[in-house]
Amino acid sequence: MQWNLRLRAAERGIWKSAQMRRLLADVGLEISAGKMSSWWATSPPTLKLDELDVLCAALDCTPNDLLS
Repeated sequence: MQWNLRLRAAERGIWKSAQMRRLLADVGLEISAGKMSSWWATSPPTLKLDELDVLCAALDCTPNDLLS
């Protein structure tokens, strides 16, 4: 499985994990800097469905766009 968070974020002009974290906070998902850094650098070992839902809403994409 491939985690495409950075690719999807880049398509929206988001180049840093801090920018992504702020965007997620704006749509209601507060996550720690450590967790965001982990999501940004590698595939997450676990991901809650509600977190995936917010990621997709923030990036205007589907789960299939983030996970391939």
